[in-house]
Amino acid sequence: MDTNEYNKNFYSNIFAKEAGKYYKIQEKKIKVVLEFFSDQKNGKILDVGCGDGFISAVIAKETWAKVYGIDISADAVAEARKKGIDAKAANIDKEFPFEKNSFDAVFCGDVIEHIYDTENLLANINHSLKTNGCLVISVPNIASWYNRGFLFLGFMPTWIESSLKTYTGNPFIKEGVGHIHAFTKRSLKELLEMHGFSVERVKGTPVMADGSRKKWQEKLWNAVDSAFARKTTFASTIIFRARKVREMHKRELA
Repeated sequence: MDTNEYNKNFYSNIFAKEAGKYYKIQEKKIKVVLEFFSDQKNGKILDVGCGDGFISAVIAKETWAKVYGIDISADAVAEARKKGIDAKAANIDKEFPFEKNSFDAVFCGDVIEHIYDTENLLANINHSLKTNGCLVISVPNIASWYNRGFLFLGFMPTWIESSLKTYTGNPFIKEGVGHIHAFTKRSLKELLEMHGFSVERVKGTPVMADGSRKKWQEKLWNAVDSAFARKTTFASTIIFRARKVREMHKRELA
């Protein structure tokens, strides 16, 4: 099974069975995303990796924008369409079916780490954005406070794995999540700047407890992870708001 097939199956399952849990842990991230989109009113916004359209619909409600979506999971796309999102099912590692200067803004939430050719994705996003268009992009942080601890102990960090079929190297992690690439604050900032974007704002957010553990454990986790999130380089998730400042040539995959 290749990574694209793995991601399609994995995230179809999440949005079919565990969407509530998934969005619970993303609660703080969604708030920052809406903050970063607060000036994008009545335009056209693309959600890259839209899933079942939950976040797309929230963005549409808060901005009064027309929101489009694209996702590898046809099942998730069907759910997004039910929420009023003009969504397409496609593998963005192989195709990006949008015309030049189509959108005022793009959201790419925890997607780029799943993509084999990250440079092609950013070139395609640049191509689809209007001049001075806004990109909001989030990634899990390989340099989060707990990953630093795991590496110090000789364990594999979270958010990256050695196999598609099983998770090894860390007794506290039960399964992988299909990530191909890993990012830090600095690495993504440099990559964005190489692809025609100027970073305007950066914030860190915690990954909230999902309700599966004891209340005191979840309160403690939420408090600690939220405290570390104030320093973006230690945060679980890093969110960038960037502006398209120069045109990049769209590079097609062979």
